[in-house]
Amino acid sequence: MSYFDHLTAINPFLSLLASTLSLCLLPLIFFAVFRPQKQAHHHNLAPQSYPIVGNLTGLFHNRHRFHDWVADMLSETPSSTLQVNSFLNLPHGVCIANPVNVHHLLVANFHNYVKGSRFRDHLHELLGHGIFSADGDLWTVQRKISSHEFNTKSLKHFISDVVTSQLTHNLVPRFANASDENRVVDLQEVLQRFTFSNICKVAFGIDISSLDIANSGFAFAKAFDDAVEICSSRFLNPIPAIWKIQRLLNIGSEKRLREAVDIVNAFALKIIESKEKEEQIEENRDLLSR
Repeated sequence: MSYFDHLTAINPFLSLLASTLSLCLLPLIFFAVFRPQKQAHHHNLAPQSYPIVGNLTGLFHNRHRFHDWVADMLSETPSSTLQVNSFLNLPHGVCIANPVNVHHLLVANFHNYVKGSRFRDHLHELLGHGIFSADGDLWTVQRKISSHEFNTKSLKHFISDVVTSQLTHNLVPRFANASDENRVVDLQEVLQRFTFSNICKVAFGIDISSLDIANSGFAFAKAFDDAVEICSSRFLNPIPAIWKIQRLLNIGSEKRLREAVDIVNAFALKIIESKEKEEQIEENRDLLSR
């Protein structure tokens, strides 16, 4: 396989990775994830909005407690839906926490909503044209492939076996040792590593505890986490031109994003190359092999 072929394989790889990591490594709050293709008529409450600057005043004052601020506003609205206005009202959107509205967006009327160019531009470096950033036919194809694999009994049994093994031989002994030694542990770090080990085994068939890939594997986890955080900050940037200029000049957080994505891509290539060799020897049950 040529180097170009390897690169074209990275986007599906990262899409698969994003699907499995979304619950633990993608705590993103997107105000304008979906853009209606047809004009919708609704009346949603909104944070205090001003001419030109929109909701930026409230965002600035609550930037240190952003998630709590959003949760407080949503809890006070009957529909659990907020209208959001940014600088010059470009772009504007909605923030939704109502299950009925979420069902309308993602299930009942999904074809009427798209992620759009803004969403793809913010996440392209990390997710490419993967399922989390794709629309239309490209999304449909990836959705069908993913849903088929995740619904197979063999994969469900494989996931159960992997998680059980990780609990028995990894997580529980680590907590037991810490308790016996009366040692304080960083619970977030321990659970993140536990989750990452499970993901590597289920998604890629890789045992992260092996010495030859452990260092690069955890460097990859940190790089992916950094990339997600920087991409998330793009959505919260009141003036998108700022991060776009940084990307053009390769400075600041955009430079760190490029470096993090390089680490992610290098790890992806390493996994893909190893799977090519393994598939010639034995049949694997992990998602990437499938």
